[in-house]
Amino acid sequence: MRAARFTQLVAAASVVAAAAAGAGLLRVAGPSKAAHGAVGGSTLIVKLADGGQDGAEQPSILHRVLAQAGVPLKVDSPLGNGWWRLRADTPGDSAAQARWLQALRADARLAHAMRDLHEQRAAVPNDPLFRSAADPTSSQWWLDDQNDTTNIAAAGFTKAWDTTTGSAATVVAVLDSGITSHGDLNANLLPGYNFVSKPEYANNGGTGRSGGANDPGDALSQAERDSNLALWDGCLVNANSSWHGTLVAGQLGAVTNNNGGVAGMNWNARILPVRVSGKCGASVADMVDGMRWAAGLSVAGVPVNPNPARIVVIGFSGVTSCSTSDPNADVAAAARLYQDAIAELRGKGVLIVAAAGNLRGSVGRPANCAGVFGVAAANRQGFKALYSNFGPEIQLAAPGGDGDYQRTCDPELSDTGIVSTINTGKTAPATAGYGAVSGTSFAAPQVAGAAALMWAANPALTLSQVETGLKASARPHVTAYALGYCTSTNNSRCTLQPSTGGAGLLDVAEAVKYALAPQTYTAPVRSSLGLQSTNLSRCGQAQGSTPIPVPPPAPAPAPAPAPAPTPAPSPAPAPSPAPAPASSGGGGSSSPWWLLGLLTAGVALRPGVGSVSTRDD
Repeated sequence: MRAARFTQLVAAASVVAAAAAGAGLLRVAGPSKAAHGAVGGSTLIVKLADGGQDGAEQPSILHRVLAQAGVPLKVDSPLGNGWWRLRADTPGDSAAQARWLQALRADARLAHAMRDLHEQRAAVPNDPLFRSAADPTSSQWWLDDQNDTTNIAAAGFTKAWDTTTGSAATVVAVLDSGITSHGDLNANLLPGYNFVSKPEYANNGGTGRSGGANDPGDALSQAERDSNLALWDGCLVNANSSWHGTLVAGQLGAVTNNNGGVAGMNWNARILPVRVSGKCGASVADMVDGMRWAAGLSVAGVPVNPNPARIVVIGFSGVTSCSTSDPNADVAAAARLYQDAIAELRGKGVLIVAAAGNLRGSVGRPANCAGVFGVAAANRQGFKALYSNFGPEIQLAAPGGDGDYQRTCDPELSDTGIVSTINTGKTAPATAGYGAVSGTSFAAPQVAGAAALMWAANPALTLSQVETGLKASARPHVTAYALGYCTSTNNSRCTLQPSTGGAGLLDVAEAVKYALAPQTYTAPVRSSLGLQSTNLSRCGQAQGSTPIPVPPPAPAPAPAPAPAPTPAPSPAPAPSPAPAPASSGGGGSSSPWWLLGLLTAGVALRPGVGSVSTRDD
């Protein structure tokens, strides 16, 4: 039985105070773009050409390589599959790093040598997001019933909950900025770990890596950055902490059906917070260690994870490719490192879900890596959200929010965003509250939540079946005619296709149906919902979009011609010679008069590609 939905948002007093305009929810800000870079210059990553050598021999080989190359680095820790992290006691400048890399790449005993790049969170667009608690019925519209008129892109968790409300057996790991204490979330959290290895970036009192995944804040002021450019080179300035991990964890595992706060996707969730991001985004090496630990693999110097995850959610997106043949040696080596780790996780049956990124361009890393389930963001009407990246690596689109920042088309087409748990502190943790956000990082958790419900409904599903089912059950992308198709030159709000947005829009209820009978599941026959409105037309013109031609409406079926009357039979001759009255005979009869009326009756047809639905937000 479906549980009653909540009728109000309970926000902490400090949240209400923070919203001076009476919003009732915290305004959330984030970076304007993702970045990558070798930060600080104290860490390199290498891979032995023969990664299968005895693990005990590998450090000795590396020591000889470093000594013979004259590179002042120390062997720090293994990253699996022959990969190793190397550290310098004193950071080298760019010229020194270049010399070290040149020497290491020339050594035949090494397959790769790279700087330890950093991924930045893909979460929150830079502008403040406003969400009024005065409209509680739409606070979590993305969880609610899908409706072709008022809630087009909703993933439909409510209908899936009629079948299953989730299971504690499927652990979901959130690789992010860590977690802050929240009364609407704590009960569903497992003990996590902090993998941010550089103490300054970890912002935890000089400790660096440590037990627990508490988020002390990731704000970096301009003044702090300017005071030590060597340390913070390549890091993004963020005046406020993001509390990004708390937001994502709340989407997946907020305590549900408790008459307060927000609902989570899995009512019986076990969320594993894995802190991989600090004040300078996430190091590739820290990310890989976090991925492997979350899945239950061994990581040097870290206790084994007693609660291995079956699903890993990554809300980060670099601006680089995941091609091992990339002309940039650092990028190519990082791609190989990611792919080695991804192969290990997939070998254990772990689903890796990652955000596409928020730069309106190509899909970012690691969502663009083979074996990762990349997710783009749709807005409430179902077309691409303004900020979302897109491309052939995307597997599905899901609602990610599309807030009104007073940019082009925002007043006409924006929605109210994704509401979740957050902390109200500006830079350091303060009180727990709720906030509204937008970003592909908030679309990806919905796919992870759907997968968790699928495994709850059928624990015997394989990883391949879950991925297949998520795509086979998707609803077709909507067609916003006036906005045109998404292309490199039409990259704001636009119409997604399979080549740019994956199989379609997430449909959780259908995904759970697939889970119950993967061998016999047949997807419902559904056509793309066509959208037209004054606001869409106005936006298409403002963006300079090339409209998609609107198909003519299907002609009404022609009425069947009335059948010709059947001739009356000739009267039989009267018998002779006996005198008798003539027979009255059989008079001629026509087909029933009511048949024509049925044949010309109208038929109501479901909207499809050729139909027009009107909706103005």
